[in-house]
Amino acid sequence: MNQPAAASPLQAQPAAFSSPGVGDSEGISFREIFRAILKGKWFILASTVLCGAIALIYITVTKPVYEADGIVRIDPNRSGTLGLTDALLGANSDEVPTEIGILGSAQVALSALEMLTPEQFQNYAGFSRSQMVFRLEDDQHRPINLTPQQEDVLDKFQLALKAKQEEGTQLVDVSFRDQNPQMAALLLNHVVDAYLRQSFNSRYGSVAQVRDWLSAQMDDLQKHAADAQQKLAKFQEDNNLVGTDPTDNTVIDRLKLINEQLTQAEGDRIVKEAQYRAAETGDPAVLAALMPDQNLQSLQTTEASLYAQEAQLATKFGSSYPPLVETREQLASVRDQIRKNVGNITAHLKQDLDASRQAESLMHQEYQDAVSQAYALNRKQADYAVLAAEGAASRDLYDTLQYKIQQASVNAGLDSINTMIVDRARLQRFPVEPKKALILASGLILGCVAGIGAALLRESMGGEIQSISQVESNVGLANLATVPHMDWENKAADGTATKMGHGVRLITLREPRSRAAESYRTLRNSVLLSSIDMPPRLMLVTSSLPGEGKSSTSANYAVVLAQNGAKVLIIDADLRRPTLHKIFGVSNTIGISDLLIDRGTSKDIAQPIEELPNLHFLPAGKSVAFPSETLASSKLRMQLEEWKKEYDIVLLDSAPLLTVSDSLPLATWADTTVLVARAGVTPLKALARTKAILLRAHARISGVLLNDISHANEDSGYYGKDGYAYYN
Repeated sequence: MNQPAAASPLQAQPAAFSSPGVGDSEGISFREIFRAILKGKWFILASTVLCGAIALIYITVTKPVYEADGIVRIDPNRSGTLGLTDALLGANSDEVPTEIGILGSAQVALSALEMLTPEQFQNYAGFSRSQMVFRLEDDQHRPINLTPQQEDVLDKFQLALKAKQEEGTQLVDVSFRDQNPQMAALLLNHVVDAYLRQSFNSRYGSVAQVRDWLSAQMDDLQKHAADAQQKLAKFQEDNNLVGTDPTDNTVIDRLKLINEQLTQAEGDRIVKEAQYRAAETGDPAVLAALMPDQNLQSLQTTEASLYAQEAQLATKFGSSYPPLVETREQLASVRDQIRKNVGNITAHLKQDLDASRQAESLMHQEYQDAVSQAYALNRKQADYAVLAAEGAASRDLYDTLQYKIQQASVNAGLDSINTMIVDRARLQRFPVEPKKALILASGLILGCVAGIGAALLRESMGGEIQSISQVESNVGLANLATVPHMDWENKAADGTATKMGHGVRLITLREPRSRAAESYRTLRNSVLLSSIDMPPRLMLVTSSLPGEGKSSTSANYAVVLAQNGAKVLIIDADLRRPTLHKIFGVSNTIGISDLLIDRGTSKDIAQPIEELPNLHFLPAGKSVAFPSETLASSKLRMQLEEWKKEYDIVLLDSAPLLTVSDSLPLATWADTTVLVARAGVTPLKALARTKAILLRAHARISGVLLNDISHANEDSGYYGKDGYAYYN
């Protein structure tokens, strides 16, 4: 049976557990919101308490305000004056809003204040009643200027007074606010009383003015009606008008008769003119048909007989035959008589035509005279109708106004009352302001919302990294793997450490089936799969700031590469604060710094790891004066090229990029760079800054390993945060 071919040391192997990679969602998730709120819980609590305290102080220092309520009814249908129609005095649908405006006017306010006793006014206004002016104009109707103190009292009063119509009704809700509940009820009742009194006086005065004016106009109306009647009588006398009925008038009858006669004359003239035109042709047959004549008919008969004899004799005998000659003479004589007869008839028809034309002309002239008389009569009738209508209108108006004036004394009082009080103001026990429960609840809610908003804003504007999605959406780098949080000190105390000194951090050796170890295998696969056509041979592991776990990542990453069969060389390139020798439990007395200053060879310095013979470790060695210059030397670059030929993978653990610049030359030489970030520690801005520095140096970045992430912050995969336990 064939065995499967061995996998290449650099080939990516399937992992039993794969931590989430590039997230599919964008923006802030509910999990991130919850994390931000949990992280800023103390700030949110402080904000809530502060706003609640402010609200409580406001409630304590604010004086209570009481509101007195009342209801009045305004009936626009009772506002007519003198019983006149709406068309005369303009009642309309805006009556109630207009009355509400009058209710809140300055004059009503002054009248209400005037009803207060001196002591009540002093308590409300803060100064003596004698110093207040309760009118807006003097007896000569000139405006009175109020002092600023008086204006303040008036403004205060008008601001405290509110009136609103209940929709669909004639009811108006009136309210007044004051810090004294008794004063609020008292002033509201005074306002209603002042409005009723002013409304009555205004309407009654308007009615009286209209009545007096109409009485003054009655004499003019009576005189105008008499003048109109006299003009009508004189017009009838001047134009000899006895009656003006168009159906019983001699002028119209005569016009109809003349019109009929004119029509007959025109018809007779047309017939005679047709006969004359026919006679002018000289054809006896046509003339005989239009105007029959016995003599002409006899001559036409004789002519026909002689013409027949002539034709018969001419066919038998010669032209000199005596009977033929005699017949022709007779025929010529008859035809001559016919011509004379036709001429006589034509002359007679001409005389008749002339007579018909003369008669038609006379009738037409008579018709024109009759038409002129009819038009003149129509104009007189129109003038007569105007005078008659004017007189009738004057009489009707006079009679109507006379009747209205007789009713004015009664209607003036009744129609001036269009408002009634439904509910008077009563003393209120509870204030309407401040609303203590509402203000306190609003303060607490506002403080809580402000705290949550500030926490979310702080999180979104560059706080520490908390989740994978933040790395991908805010920094724009792929997440290669996530390493869960591990309590190193507790782990070290359980006695399970390997033989290598501080090997407790080598979780891939100590607990190869743990979730953390699987995370490093995920890192291995992610890096190799990111460039599967050309697997990286020289890799750099670095971070933005100290304490983010880059050295632990480098060590465990080197172990999983070696466990996969690759020959690996891991180099501690952090010459300032080396750590890898502690993790592997080896001496740091000699290392890469000694190699670069010619104090040893790589074969002497590189130490194999006891449990993984194909994993070699090169410590940092003794400290040097200029670490950046040492790591940027051409000798190191040449040495790295040699190691790439000797080893499958050369892994460099360097200093943080934002702390020192030692790692930058190494990043430009490496085939790829892995950035390490620590959840809850690494700021987003720091990671973004590190990315920008590497890109400016034209370094190749595989992505980010998010280290030390807790279950609460870890984005769950398909099987949730316990998915690995399901398969392990």
